[in-house]
Amino acid sequence: MIPEISQLLKSSVEECLEDEIAVSFSGGLDSGLITHISKKLVKVYPISVGTEDSPDIEYSIKSAEELKVNLEKVIIDEQEILDLYSKVYQITKSNFLKLEILIPIYKSVLVAKEKGLEAILIGSGAEELFVGYNRYYTYFNEGKDLDTILKEEFKTLPGRDVGMITKIIRKVGLEPRFPFMNKKLSDYVFSIPLEKRMEDKELKKGLLREAGKLLGLPQIILNRKKKAAQYGSGVHKILMRHSDELNEKYPANSMETPPSM
Repeated sequence: MIPEISQLLKSSVEECLEDEIAVSFSGGLDSGLITHISKKLVKVYPISVGTEDSPDIEYSIKSAEELKVNLEKVIIDEQEILDLYSKVYQITKSNFLKLEILIPIYKSVLVAKEKGLEAILIGSGAEELFVGYNRYYTYFNEGKDLDTILKEEFKTLPGRDVGMITKIIRKVGLEPRFPFMNKKLSDYVFSIPLEKRMEDKELKKGLLREAGKLLGLPQIILNRKKKAAQYGSGVHKILMRHSDELNEKYPANSMETPPSM
């Protein structure tokens, strides 16, 4: 099972590569695995975006050293975060919760564009495939049909989170690539019994961590707990200080649904 997942991951990432490619990099499991596989085949540019004291910047520096790749560390301050919020809003007309997630990705894409790169790898889809969110365990404990929920959320990602990310990336002029959205990979993972996919309740995504271990992913990445982009980057803390004025100035489409959390 783990060797099969590892091979499917490798194949999926390989299908997404160009001779030079960017990775939206947080120092966590998903982006770490993508970078680890990519660096053996092409010139890879991991880009980490966050405030000066953010967890993502801290972990990205350590993880990049272990992976032996050159990290592009991008520090954003309060004013730039507010400016980026405005720009992402103009593209998506989305709500506060989605916009704060999109900001670090959007900045990564801008940096990749400046470097003359044509595509960027994004780790979306891993949470749904490998049961990465706390709420999934809550659903399970409540007796809900979690397997069906996971499959439906994965299936609809192109119309939700992945669709939003694709929109902002293409607006900048890059091509988004999503290795975890690969059909062969998803079909295989969803064929594994739900209980196996849920085994590591503490760190979560146990099967993915085991696959990463088999592929030689450094321990610091294997052991990092999931931290959503808006929190890991430090963006959420700053935006919350301005949430009332932002929601008033940038009204969201009332038909939108909240993002995956």
